[in-house]
Amino acid sequence: MAFASFAPAKIILFGEHYVVYGAPAVAIPIEPRNKVIFGKRRQEGIALASELGIGRISKNGEYEGAPELEMYAHVARKLLGKRKIPSCTAKFAPALRLKGIGTSSSLCAAFAAGLCRLAGKKATKKEIYEAVQAGDLVAHGKKASGIDAAVVSYGVPLIFKKDAAGAISWQKIKIRLPAGFCFLLIDTYEGKRESTADLIEKFGKSFDEKVRLEEYLELWGKIKDAFGDAKKLGELMLQNHYLLKERGVSSAGIEKAIEAALKAGAFGAKITGAGGEGGVVVALVKKNEASAVAESIMKDSGFASVAVRLFAS
Repeated sequence: MAFASFAPAKIILFGEHYVVYGAPAVAIPIEPRNKVIFGKRRQEGIALASELGIGRISKNGEYEGAPELEMYAHVARKLLGKRKIPSCTAKFAPALRLKGIGTSSSLCAAFAAGLCRLAGKKATKKEIYEAVQAGDLVAHGKKASGIDAAVVSYGVPLIFKKDAAGAISWQKIKIRLPAGFCFLLIDTYEGKRESTADLIEKFGKSFDEKVRLEEYLELWGKIKDAFGDAKKLGELMLQNHYLLKERGVSSAGIEKAIEAALKAGAFGAKITGAGGEGGVVVALVKKNEASAVAESIMKDSGFASVAVRLFAS
């Protein structure tokens, strides 16, 4: 019975922080995919295991074990409803250990897909999304926006926007990177990370909302036409980063990483996600130069990089 189930991670390419105030943002699913390995189990229920601890979901959906794994019980209950929880083991294997790339959502999506297979249930992507969001609400203290859950569940690039009532809506967008290019993710973690909540507050205090949106919306008008052109795309990434830097959500480490990436030949680089101390940088590079660029970044900044690509659903 042993098998593996997979789901993509995600990055926000444009619009982080601005999306909180009603501006559009672009999020894209990426590979390598995260994995959940399912196996046989004689006892009833699901035995969960990850680097965060162990846990157990009973046949009725009740949970006991490490608090960090409780979200998977909520995924199972939302997805299966009154169906009996299948008996199995589930081992969680994240491909990348970086902040802000939707890892918990991705593992929830892979877990949900595996449960469907075991239960003989043909779930829609909407049902997977709803189950993942149920898990994310637990993992993020009832404050998950739905962005991560939607991108990893639907597996396509999405434009997100928040309405006046605070509800997030999205639409699919076709994105293709310039031929021969990929992204590098640079981890600037050096023992401390600023929290997303603190960074949102810092951004919000930077200046009045109207000006904040106008500066970004001017940039947004150029984004859709830039995806086929590496030079234009890289320039817009940098422009978006400079706006975020002015609003106080960069860090010395992020600036050092971006400087090293550009020096090594990246066409553009920016914060992805909340930013701040220990945040992640995304850089646009040529595929055949990715390893050399990563080595140069490590030499100049001390930060490790990993190449990622758009998820092919």
